[in-house]
Amino acid sequence: MKAIAFILLFFTCAIADARDYSSWLENCSKYRETVESILGKENVSKDYYYLMVAESRCTLKAESHKGAKGFWQLMPRTGKHYGCSNLDDVECSTRAAILYIKHLQSSFRTFKDVIFAYNMGGHNYRLNGATNEAIGLYNRIMEIKRNDSE
Repeated sequence: MKAIAFILLFFTCAIADARDYSSWLENCSKYRETVESILGKENVSKDYYYLMVAESRCTLKAESHKGAKGFWQLMPRTGKHYGCSNLDDVECSTRAAILYIKHLQSSFRTFKDVIFAYNMGGHNYRLNGATNEAIGLYNRIMEIKRNDSE
């Protein structure tokens, strides 16, 4: 009986997640052209747009329990380091996120590794490997991208 309940819960959550991803994409659609334009001009894969969607759902004033803020969920110190003190500004935070992503790409070669390092910090990822939270973020990005392509 427990196995059936678990399977039902799993599929119910999967269907709910797919619907949620559609609403996340819809909420972010008003920023997509701006973000993808900046990504393109900076020669960064447009797949990173899905990182922004997964991180904040494009919710204004988004803030994590760890203090990451804005569309790209950057730590305020990281944002300032990369030239953005207003992480709720989509253009400013996108430019800062791109600089951070480029920095990570110099150490980590794959999209997946960059996502893990973005979530955890490069040093923590190098020392400890991916956490369940970082793996969950990567999987969420891939699922959002699949939902967007359908």
